[in-house]
Amino acid sequence: MPWNSPKGGRDDDPWGQQSNQQGPPDLDEVFRNLGKRFGGIFGSGAPRGSGGRKKRPYGWIVLIAAIAVWGVYDKFGFYTVQQAERGVELRFGKYVQTTTAGLNWHIPFPIETVEIVNIDEVREVTNKTSMLTQDENIVEVALEAQYKIKSAEDYLFNLRDPDLTVKDAMESAVREIVGKSTIDFVLFEGRGQISSATRELLQTIMDEYKAGIYIQKVNLEKSLPPDQVKAAFSDAIKSREDYDRYIKEAEAYANSIVPLARGEAARLLQEANAYRDRVTANSEGEAKRFLKLLGEYEKAPDVTRERLYLEAVESVYASSNKLLMDVEGGNNLIYLPLDQLIRQRGTTDSTTVQDRFSSDDALSQQGGITRPGRGRGER
Repeated sequence: MPWNSPKGGRDDDPWGQQSNQQGPPDLDEVFRNLGKRFGGIFGSGAPRGSGGRKKRPYGWIVLIAAIAVWGVYDKFGFYTVQQAERGVELRFGKYVQTTTAGLNWHIPFPIETVEIVNIDEVREVTNKTSMLTQDENIVEVALEAQYKIKSAEDYLFNLRDPDLTVKDAMESAVREIVGKSTIDFVLFEGRGQISSATRELLQTIMDEYKAGIYIQKVNLEKSLPPDQVKAAFSDAIKSREDYDRYIKEAEAYANSIVPLARGEAARLLQEANAYRDRVTANSEGEAKRFLKLLGEYEKAPDVTRERLYLEAVESVYASSNKLLMDVEGGNNLIYLPLDQLIRQRGTTDSTTVQDRFSSDDALSQQGGITRPGRGRGER
């Protein structure tokens, strides 16, 4: 029955005792009863049993043991954070602070808990989807994003599923970039630019979300046309590759032939300069010799003419075969086979001799000198 139901003209109080008083229970009596009950649990209170022996304090032992087990279970609140980690302390699930590397302490569980987050680990998210380009072509794009955690508390509390959020944001960003580009730009020359632009736009989205994520790199792994037109695009790609190969081969040929041509040009230029210097020096030497010879000729024309004739004959006889014919009863005759001499010495020596006689003719015409042989014939 209820504790306040009447029984025998008396009311039962909450502690099972009956009282004839109709007023509220005495508070002092209530606290005394509670003290007796809890004191009995922890071994204190009035003696029980025979001999007046008190109950042993098993309750305190149980309480101390429970506290010890609690501390050992949660390591008395001590925890270690590595250099590449951050510790996020939560008090009843609410963020308190972020701790750095080293030994730290928190109020043991269940009052406070710690979430350890590795901020140096590189996480990867991949996505593959089809999208429409600016020139209304469909292209299949495969992307991979690599990111790190720059704020542990934002990473834990501002995103429900960080990888899924990064994946969806990356798809949204690349759709915006590809939607403003042509299919040739996406498939060929613009892959690097699309990757960098997608990374920048994805980082902007993560900052707006306050996700605590830093996007390191976005790789455009594949950009392929649909299967229905893949053969045509393969032919176009092959043609482009041949075009690039021909250009590289032409550049390689140019790089190999141009230095040779430049070397040959330099060699010809040096030879021309040497020939010019040699001809100039010979001309100057011949001019000086002619002037000296002219001075001597003006002093003694006959003697100079005779000397020039003898020097010419000496130079001819010195390098040629001679035949001496002894004629009985007459003068001795020296025969010089000029035709054999010309054939033996070749064109170069004959040209030298002709040049020599030509120079002598020039000197004779300028100074009024006749060739020695011709002068002797005239005599």
